[in-house]
Amino acid sequence: MPKNQSEMPSPRIVNSRLIAHRGAPLLAPENTLPSFQAAVDKGATWIEVDVKLTRDMHPVIIHDDAVNRTTSGKGYVANLTLQEIRALDAGIAYGHIFKGVKIPTLAETIGFVLDKGIGLQLELKPTSGQETETAEIALHQLKSLWPANNNSLFISSFSERSLQIAENILPDVARCLAVCVPPEDPAELLERTGCQILHFLADFATDNNIKRLADSGIEFAIATVNDPVAARRYIDMGAQTILSDIPDLEF
Repeated sequence: MPKNQSEMPSPRIVNSRLIAHRGAPLLAPENTLPSFQAAVDKGATWIEVDVKLTRDMHPVIIHDDAVNRTTSGKGYVANLTLQEIRALDAGIAYGHIFKGVKIPTLAETIGFVLDKGIGLQLELKPTSGQETETAEIALHQLKSLWPANNNSLFISSFSERSLQIAENILPDVARCLAVCVPPEDPAELLERTGCQILHFLADFATDNNIKRLADSGIEFAIATVNDPVAARRYIDMGAQTILSDIPDLEF
């Protein structure tokens, strides 16, 4: 990656101003196939999903370390087998219309994305201590299923270790470092970590932070933004993309 990215701009990796965060979680259970379908129905061309490992080392799509918030069950994903995970009702919080919705596997999710012809942000979301295993297992499966000529894909994580493994397994797939607070030298951070995109939290989207990132020339996005006025402002200030729970957010 060039040290002075403002002088040597790279082509954009994400060709959309919006990535649908966990699908359309205000319309359907987050990180499930109905949520992804709802996002597509609303016009989303990219979705973001989170992948974790079950006790028996199967990659499944869920954000939290525990299943308590989003399913009928209790306990940690890393303590439950795939069979136990699949027996849970992931639609419980949305009433009878989504009763029986399952936590999807990574393979099912990849199949959906490829069938719909949309882009995928795969966030490696390892349970603490499983940074290596989560990346290795999920990305080897991704490599076996994703067409080599399909560039509508990037891998993100808060874990630098997971992203190092991503670089080894899928060196030609773009990588995104997720942080809470934007760094003082974003271009240096991306160069050091071997990443091409930076994501940070909207709670820290101050004018100074956005200007610093925009001036650096890097590709960056802000998560999670559901206010169209804020989204428009961030894009106008130089952010290329926002992540939103509202896939048809107008801004």
